[in-house]
Amino acid sequence: MAEQGQVGHGQVEEHGSSIADHLEYWTYTFDESNPFMQIHVDTMIVTTSIALMLIGFAFWLRGRITEGAPTGAQNFVESVVEFINTTVSDNFPVHNPIVAPLALTIFVFIFLCNTIDILPAYLLGNIAHAFGAPAFRPVPTNDLNLPAAMAVSVFVLVLYYEFKLKPVHFMKELVMEPFTSLVPVYLKPIVMPINLVLKLVEEIAKPLSLSFRLFGNMFAGEVIFLLIASLLLVGSFEELMTLGGIISEIAGFLVGLGWSFFHLFIGLLQAFIFMILTVVYLSIAHQPVEH
Repeated sequence: MAEQGQVGHGQVEEHGSSIADHLEYWTYTFDESNPFMQIHVDTMIVTTSIALMLIGFAFWLRGRITEGAPTGAQNFVESVVEFINTTVSDNFPVHNPIVAPLALTIFVFIFLCNTIDILPAYLLGNIAHAFGAPAFRPVPTNDLNLPAAMAVSVFVLVLYYEFKLKPVHFMKELVMEPFTSLVPVYLKPIVMPINLVLKLVEEIAKPLSLSFRLFGNMFAGEVIFLLIASLLLVGSFEELMTLGGIISEIAGFLVGLGWSFFHLFIGLLQAFIFMILTVVYLSIAHQPVEH
């Protein structure tokens, strides 16, 4: 590992204006010879800020909780918590005290990360560049590293409960399903490796589907925002003062506003899907063994 990290992409003197330029990450590289020895500074800054904001909001709300009919922020938070509790109870048949808080955390965190995408497409990138950042992508769920890390964390938790609650049954499933019970005894040693491969593919598909579904939807939304901004926005004040410039700005505002509302719904939907799949996977891990 290098003794001192270097900011990736070199020293950028001028912020690019193309879509490709705005899809670059602010990368801090520890070892130039190893592509895995780097972090995306913009993702770390935004996710840390959102986490601190949620913690601060929780402490702020705790000091203002009142008994009786809730109002304001307390009413909103209680509605969200009740919705999550109902969703978990409908999809999780047994009691586990960490599942509902985990579902709430995943849902709120992903939704807040996704919501950043409704800001003007080039706003945060240009602000970050003004402070010296070579590049900046403000939506952390557009960075595959974040959805993948969250999906792997869920996958590890699922495996933990599989081995904790029914280790023998889970190991038997790895080598005995789906074909071993259907073939004669003398063919079982041949079929068992095939079962193991199929079962591993099935298990690995869980974190892959979780991460790529969220990343793909949010990345596509970001690219469409950049396309709208690039195609409809004028490049100078003189162009803005023309009839075509005014029409272009109005059209860009209306199209961008419509897409913002739609993308906000998509962000909410993706947060819910990630959360509900997490609950379902954990529910499968908690299901009792049928004899």
